[in-house]
Amino acid sequence: MEYVAILVIIFVAFYFFVHQRYLKQDTLKDSAYKKKGPLLNSKESAFYNALMAAVGQQGVVMSKVTMTKVITPKTTDKKPWFIANNRIAKSHFDFVVCDPRSLEVRVAIELDDGTPLNKGKVERQKLLMHVCKSAGIPLIGTTVKHSYQVGKLRRLLAAHIDLIEADKEVRFCKRCGSPMNIKTAAQGDYKGRRFFTCSRQPHCTYTENYNVVFDEE
Repeated sequence: MEYVAILVIIFVAFYFFVHQRYLKQDTLKDSAYKKKGPLLNSKESAFYNALMAAVGQQGVVMSKVTMTKVITPKTTDKKPWFIANNRIAKSHFDFVVCDPRSLEVRVAIELDDGTPLNKGKVERQKLLMHVCKSAGIPLIGTTVKHSYQVGKLRRLLAAHIDLIEADKEVRFCKRCGSPMNIKTAAQGDYKGRRFFTCSRQPHCTYTENYNVVFDEE
């Protein structure tokens, strides 16, 4: 009986040795790969270039970012956590604009490529709106038309991220034509926010939101 048990142990050990040493290596050798091509299709690439132009040096643009890299369920209970995580595990953001220093996501962008609306597309939009609202991430819906309308794209982004470089921005009062100064609100609902004010104050009281973006000439 002991002899049989020893033979069984030797056979099992031999099987695992062969499996680990040879079969696993053969499996890897038989698996050949090739590049799939560009990460973005032609429409997505055109929009990506427009987005890069609109953001400039004020942000970092990333595409096809999986949701689980950006957000995580709030709950710490295992079962609800896995359920919530599974809902986003296979989904992604079309584009995100991140802070250039910390790479924290500032705004998410969904690109409508013009394909007909179907059940899958509707469910994806519902998921996007829910997770962005829940996580406090601004969500912008865009179309392929914005690939050729960089000015409009900048205005959409300006509501959520700072696109103005203070040392390069020169503005003139639309009421009297005088140069405008940049100030920071010291109190009220807009405390800490920057804004443009006419240099002729108090004679001219014209002000302008700091992050208003105009079309370039």
